[in-house]
Amino acid sequence: MTASELKNYLTEHLVPSKLYQIGGEESGRICLEKVNGLWEVFFCEGKKKIGTLFFKDETSACARMLKEITKVVELLSDGPRALA
Repeated sequence: MTASELKNYLTEHLVPSKLYQIGGEESGRICLEKVNGLWEVFFCEGKKKIGTLFFKDETSACARMLKEITKVVELLSDGPRALA
């Protein structure tokens, strides 16, 4: 899955865009960004990256971001909800 495909997938599954940012940083969101040849998945708080995970390939980074977003959606909905 590419970042573009992930964004489309999240939109199709009605995941609120205020939960994530693809291609940059936005405070209060789970972010996916390519920096210096590596893909990063992290939570952004203010200007800080928290819990940054690094990936060599886009597919692995997108899969991890989807997993993290799924966890948040489950917490917000008070129970399991499959996005994948």
